Amino acid sequence: MRPCFSCPLFAALLLPLACQPSRSSPVPAGDGGTPRQILVTGTDVVGLSSLAVGPSGALFTMTERQPLLLELSPDGALVRKTAVSGVPEGLDFESLAWLSGESFAIGTEGGCSKTGADRILLATREGDAARVTRTLDVPLSAWGASCDEGHGLEGLCAASGQIVAAIEDVMNGEGKARHAPIERIDPATGDRAAFRLSLTSTKDEKGKISGLDCRARGDDRIEVLAIERHFAVSRILSFTLPAKGPGTAAPIEPRVLVDLAPHSNGGKRNFEGIVWKDETHALLIVDNQYGEKVSGPNELLEVTLPGSP
Repeated sequence: MRPCFSCPLFAALLLPLACQPSRSSPVPAGDGGTPRQILVTGTDVVGLSSLAVGPSGALFTMTERQPLLLELSPDGALVRKTAVSGVPEGLDFESLAWLSGESFAIGTEGGCSKTGADRILLATREGDAARVTRTLDVPLSAWGASCDEGHGLEGLCAASGQIVAAIEDVMNGEGKARHAPIERIDPATGDRAAFRLSLTSTKDEKGKISGLDCRARGDDRIEVLAIERHFAVSRILSFTLPAKGPGTAAPIEPRVLVDLAPHSNGGKRNFEGIVWKDETHALLIVDNQYGEKVSGPNELLEVTLPGSP
């Protein structure tokens, strides 16, 4: 879900916060280096939401309110635009994970009222077309909660044959603790495991997960890169999950890698997807559409990641 700046007074009060370092959280391990802007060219679509890397190293993104899959070159040029058919009515595209070959998964928002669950769409690209072949429901019952229409699957990634999904709804923990629901799903068997990720922002800052990338670490671990953000907070986190076995109720404590707030261009950069470019760099995609308002270009931002602790 994107922040909405439809109220000028609301925007005027909150946008200055996005220009400053995030107020809460531990000191980040790195400062992001000197970010490199990569403009997305060759298309006039707006509202790019999600980022994934295909098997050949190509970049993929989607438009939130149009069923379109966009393949981008490393320099941001449009390579191919593919319409996705078979999308259930009322769903917005929020996140994207490449599975294998021409198969990918789409995290959505807007299906709660019809199914009582958030929904992942499994799809396949076939030449100049793509189609949804299967749907996975993601109810919040594993966390003792229920979904709502205004929140969805903001983060999605795949590694070790598993899909990892981050749900936008926030769970309150003990005291002031806040947790993001994280689910690991085996798309082949349907096996699931539920986790809680500790968020680093305060209740007032309202940070939520807005993007994921993941990769295998050996046979038994999945390393995850995440964006936590809202108006007053924007940062890159990392954490690990077991690749197999049950979930746990104990919160997972992330490492804060980079504070993105100083790189948010006065709040105009609304980071909605992240991938590893290599061991020391990440690419983020900017959703430039807030409600009906478009602010800034379609762009990627390359930032430097700190080394391992």
